Amino acid sequence: NDSFEKFVLLFNFLFLAANSSCQINRVISHPTLPISITAHEDRHIKFYDNNTGKLIHSMVAHLEAVTSLAVDPNGLYLMSGSHDCSIRLWNLESKTCIQEFTAHRKKFEESIHDVAFHPSKCYIASAGADALAKVFV
Repeated sequence: NDSFEKFVLLFNFLFLAANSSCQINRVISHPTLPISITAHEDRHIKFYDNNTGKLIHSMVAHLEAVTSLAVDPNGLYLMSGSHDCSIRLWNLESKTCIQEFTAHRKKFEESIHDVAFHPSKCYIASAGADALAKVFV
């Protein structure tokens, strides 16, 4: 049955991701496409096909660990945060960085812990080890 097949595919994806050579800090699902995206301690972001569980794309995304990910509600952009103090905005189709900015200060070798898109307005937010939550317009 269909739900069992989806469970098996999800299990396969989790098994593949768990056998990754590096710590996974975050996993998210694309809002409209059957894709899961993972953030890794080794600076990588990886894209997996939810239907097959296979790795679609892998890229070095930051200078230090990637700690957080968010996809905008329309599914066009990916935002990533890192312990390198930067937030990067990526075009999901081309997998290219279209904007980068420094958002938080380091504290105990950590920086950005979470990023988010507002569901309907042009705002993004971040939370950091510096005990600050920031909203960007």
